Amino acid sequence: MLADAIAAERFRLLRDRSALFWGFCFAPIVGFLLSIGGDLFLHYVVKKPMPGLGIGLLDQMIKALASGASTFGAVFLMIGAAAILAGDYRWETWRLLTPRNTRQNLLLAKLVVVGEAVFWSLALTAVLSAAAAVIGAGINGKALAVTMFDRNLFDVLGVLAITWLEAMTLAALAACIGVLSRSSMGVVIACLGVRFVQTVLASSLRMMEQGQSSWKLLAIPVYDADLLRATLLEPTMVGQTTSSAGAALAMLAVWAAVLTTGAVLLFRRQDLTKE
Repeated sequence: MLADAIAAERFRLLRDRSALFWGFCFAPIVGFLLSIGGDLFLHYVVKKPMPGLGIGLLDQMIKALASGASTFGAVFLMIGAAAILAGDYRWETWRLLTPRNTRQNLLLAKLVVVGEAVFWSLALTAVLSAAAAVIGAGINGKALAVTMFDRNLFDVLGVLAITWLEAMTLAALAACIGVLSRSSMGVVIACLGVRFVQTVLASSLRMMEQGQSSWKLLAIPVYDADLLRATLLEPTMVGQTTSSAGAALAMLAVWAAVLTTGAVLLFRRQDLTKE
């Protein structure tokens, strides 16, 4: 039954070209165009050669993936998530869907499809960043290498997984807000507000804690994701806080699980006679 719901939700998303483009393709494409535009500006406007500088393909992919769930990226990911999670409230189609499957399966299917879409959006970000690196190296005559900082493919996959989990905590929150507000716009605004508050709190608490990981910091998903990426890529720079990486990973998973469970419980009790 859940597999049927996932297949149906995937079918709907693949035919919703607006949600696909603006939610999961627009941000990677904009990042690609901005990167190419910057290289063209340096070549044709600044006209200053930069000898000795090189570009690492894996380094560029990791950099792009690390910012995949930043505030800019989250704007569009939440637009796509809102279209999937709250679109049936807008079109008043829940009453047509609920007789065909259980409420739990219907909502979980939406979250699974959001997770798939976020994964492919991040993968597209990585591929386009590598393509931009190749094109930029050709424009400015830079040396092109697989990596300049001794990275490998497992680092890329690790950052992809961490950023995906960070984005899924927002997606689970979007499910809760979508059920409560019954509004796509409410999902986008609330999730962006939460993402912004997390960023500010994490920055403030980092200064107060002087580089130590307290339970207050570990309760913030943005900090957990940053700590995990830093532990994976630069463990010597992180220092003693590497010991908190396991707790950070657990907190991200707990946030996603708790918010998903909350969304399912709220949805199972919701009156959908007019939706």
